[in-house]
Amino acid sequence: MNSDDLIALLRPHFVDAHIEAVNQGNKFELLIVDNAFEGKRLVARQQMIFALVNEHIQSGAMHALTIHALTPAEYDARKSN
Repeated sequence: MNSDDLIALLRPHFVDAHIEAVNQGNKFELLIVDNAFEGKRLVARQQMIFALVNEHIQSGAMHALTIHALTPAEYDARKSN
C-alpha cells in the first residue's frame, strides 16, 4: 500500500474531502478535511477512518497511521496560524 492507495480507499467515503497522505514504508500520515467531521470529537473522527483501513493494518500492509481529521473551518484556522 502507498499514499495513492490510501487516498483511493478513502475517496468513496469522503467524496468532497481534501485528502493528503504521505508514507514512509508502511507508516502513514493522513490529512483529511471534510464536513463529515463537524460536531464529532477527535476519537469519533479517528474511528471513522480506522474502520475503513483496519483490514490493511491487520494484514501488515499498514503499520502505523497518524490521522489529522479536520473540518474545513479547523483547517482554515490552522492554515492561518
